[in-house]
Amino acid sequence: MLQKLSIQNYALIDTIEWDVVNGWTVLTGETGSGKSILLGALGLVLGDRAEGVEVRGEKCIVEAVFHPSSAAKILLGSLHEGQVCILRRSISKGGRSRAYVNDEPVKLQFLRSLAPLLVDLHGQQDGQRLHSAEGLLHAVDAFSDDAKILADQWRSAHQIWLDTLKKHRILEAQGSLPEADSDYLSYQIKELEQLDFADPALENLEEQLSALSHAKDIQAALHTTHSALQSEGGALDKMTDAERTLEAIASVHKASEALLERVRSCRIELADLAQEAETEADNIELDPSALAKAEANQDRLQRLFDKHRVADLSGLQTKLDDMTSKLKAARDRDGDLAKSALLMAEQRLELDEIGGTLHNARNAAAQALCSALQVHLQHLKMPSARLHFDWSFPAEPESAGPSRPILMFTGNAGLAHQPLAKVASGGERSRVMLAMKATLASHLEVPTLILDEIDAGVSGDVAARMADLISSISEETQVITISHLPQVAGRASHHFKVMKTEDQGRTVTHLLPLNPEGRIEELAAMLSGSEVGEAARAQARSLMG
Repeated sequence: MLQKLSIQNYALIDTIEWDVVNGWTVLTGETGSGKSILLGALGLVLGDRAEGVEVRGEKCIVEAVFHPSSAAKILLGSLHEGQVCILRRSISKGGRSRAYVNDEPVKLQFLRSLAPLLVDLHGQQDGQRLHSAEGLLHAVDAFSDDAKILADQWRSAHQIWLDTLKKHRILEAQGSLPEADSDYLSYQIKELEQLDFADPALENLEEQLSALSHAKDIQAALHTTHSALQSEGGALDKMTDAERTLEAIASVHKASEALLERVRSCRIELADLAQEAETEADNIELDPSALAKAEANQDRLQRLFDKHRVADLSGLQTKLDDMTSKLKAARDRDGDLAKSALLMAEQRLELDEIGGTLHNARNAAAQALCSALQVHLQHLKMPSARLHFDWSFPAEPESAGPSRPILMFTGNAGLAHQPLAKVASGGERSRVMLAMKATLASHLEVPTLILDEIDAGVSGDVAARMADLISSISEETQVITISHLPQVAGRASHHFKVMKTEDQGRTVTHLLPLNPEGRIEELAAMLSGSEVGEAARAQARSLMG
């Protein structure tokens, strides 16, 4: 239920603080006084777009205090605090907009999701709901618990089927790998798999080739090195002689001790060098076949490098991994496509089964809804009005359901039913919409119903009967109406007048609560125009009952 609406610096409004109570509240005022501006401000905190909003001053601020419904509390989650829900929207002069719920910033989409759980706002153009499949399905589902449950099941199953369909189409778009391409890819993979990527000889192939091609020279040089160090009269013998000479004088010449240690160290290092040179010489392969094999490996690798446009073994390994993945994906795709098609068919069967049950439930609910509407329409002086739903079935399942409804109508006995949007007058559409609101009032958990000139196009006794119906709705739901008809306004429990004044060249909209005497004057003015007489006042009193 809406408890309070505060508006600052919006369009013609400087400041309005409107405390709203339960029951039926009516807003009246001259055309252009700003009644719809109030609803426009409320629309801002319910998530309407802020483009084109006229901001007075530096910032427009609209705040609405609601007592939320149970469904709204669930959606609010952790944002729900205390007994009320406070929605606030601020719009700067430059057009920047911010939204808050209980002082926590939220996205505009969240307000739009929350709005239908707080307010059912019927604007002057909302008769279109009677013509749209979405609006009609919402009404039918609200009228039947079974249809509502099945509609939820349908939406869940439809989303699952739709997700599978999208994946299936992606697989189809990828296309099959031609058989020739598959064979060639397999050949390339097999060719690369013959390489032993872990063989260190392949990693150091250039070094190995250099060693094999100069094996004799290397071996001779190593033997020469060993001989120079180890042979008689060689370096080691001379180092040994020097070591012995220094040993003889080290005891009497202190400085010779250090020289002795250095010579001894050099002699040990030279002995090690001689041994290592001999070992390396023995390890040299003088094998022409090994050289030929290394040269063949080099030629083979270079050909593969050129073929796959890579520079080293690491590049070939990456290429092999990529081709293996591509071939596997191509082979898996056909299997995945078959599995996807099977899964999609199974999900479609399940969806169609739910859809058949849902359509039957909706059709039954639609018939019951039409019967209930006709009862209200008889009260609204449309005794011959008849309604029924026609259904069409789209080729592809839609998220809203397996079938689309059209509301068919005739206002006169003996005439064939035609689409309501095509044959109903403005007054007839207003009465059908009000009958719809009255029929669904006890089925929809929306605590506030706002009707903007739903009585347009009617007058006299019909207007009075519409007032009866609105009054009955207000027994279960908070109702706020904007009306130009005194027969309707006089029946409301609370009455506010919207008016505008000029102050120093500025037009300002005000909202005035009317006491009983003020209501009489306002209703009398609505009845007679600018000249209010006692007869008009007496008629106004009679309208207030």
